[in-house]
Amino acid sequence: MKFNKTTLFGALLGLIMGIVFTVIALFQYDENLTNSRDVLFSSLFIGLPFSIMIGLLVGWIWSKLFGKSIF
Repeated sequence: MKFNKTTLFGALLGLIMGIVFTVIALFQYDENLTNSRDVLFSSLFIGLPFSIMIGLLVGWIWSKLFGKSIF
């Protein structure tokens, strides 16, 4: 996989969505079962890398289907 502008743009969108999902998770966790520290660490160390990888994959697929750059 070559990192061109489209794949890096997908990774950036994945990073933004991972941060948004982390904020949403911090507002919705159950205080009786867990604490905010566990939710934050699991979101940042598990959810955020997966969001970035999915963004990279979507950007790579986009560049293969529709051309090298969307800019």
